[in-house]
Amino acid sequence: MGLTMAIVLASLPAGLVEEVDARWAQRTPANRTAIARELAKRLEPHQGDFEAAWRLARCYVWIADEAPYYRDTKTRFRLGKKAMNVAKRAVQMQPKRVEGHYYYAWAVGQWSLGISIAKALWEGAESKYTGALKKVDQLDRSFDQYGALRMWGRYYHSLPWPKRNRAKSAKYLRTAVKKAPTNLRSFVYLAETLIGQGEHKSACDLVTKALKLKGNSAKEPDWDLWQEELARLKNTGCKKLLENL
Repeated sequence: MGLTMAIVLASLPAGLVEEVDARWAQRTPANRTAIARELAKRLEPHQGDFEAAWRLARCYVWIADEAPYYRDTKTRFRLGKKAMNVAKRAVQMQPKRVEGHYYYAWAVGQWSLGISIAKALWEGAESKYTGALKKVDQLDRSFDQYGALRMWGRYYHSLPWPKRNRAKSAKYLRTAVKKAPTNLRSFVYLAETLIGQGEHKSACDLVTKALKLKGNSAKEPDWDLWQEELARLKNTGCKKLLENL
C-alpha cells in the first residue's frame, strides 16, 4: 500500500466516530444486525485509523452473532477472520487501549466456532484467545459489562477434554453474573456450564431467575435471543446443552 493510500485510509471524516457511536446506541433486538451492517460499510474505508478499526471489528463480531453460536458456521468463520485482521490492526496502533484486544479475543472465538474448536486449537487459536484476554484483564476487565469474564467462562466450558474445566468456567461466570446482573448471555453461559457439570437443578433455578429479568437493549440489544435460549434450556428440564437440542 502506498503512502498516499495509507493516509487516506487512516484519515477519518469529521464527526464520523460520534455519528457511529450515536447510531450504535440506537440498536434494539429488531435492528441490531442491520445497524451493525450499516456501520461496517461506513467504517471499512477508514480501518487504518484506530477508532474506526476497533469499531469495525465490533461490527463484524456482532453480525456473526446474529444466529445462535451453534449455527451458521460459515458466516462465523468468514466474519471472525475479518474481525481478527482489523482488531489486530487496532492492537498494533494502540496496544494500551482495551478495545482492540477485547474484540480480537471475540473474533478468535467466532473464527474458532466457524472451523470447530478442535481444529482452531490445532491452528493456534488458544494462545491468540488467552493472550488477548489476559491483556483485557490487565487494561480494563470491566469493559463491555465485564465481557472478559464471560469469555473466560465460555472458554473453559467449550474446550475439548482434557483441557475442559467447568469448575473454572463456573467460577468466572458466577462472577460475570454478579458484576453484570442483567446480562442474559452470562446466564445462558453459566446455565450451560452447570448442565455440563450435571447440576441440573441449579441450572434450572438460575434459568428461572434469568427469565424474570427485563432485557436492557441499551446494554444488550440481543437479549431476546438469549431469552429464547433460556426458555429452550428450561423446556428440557435443564438437562441438555443447546447444541444438542
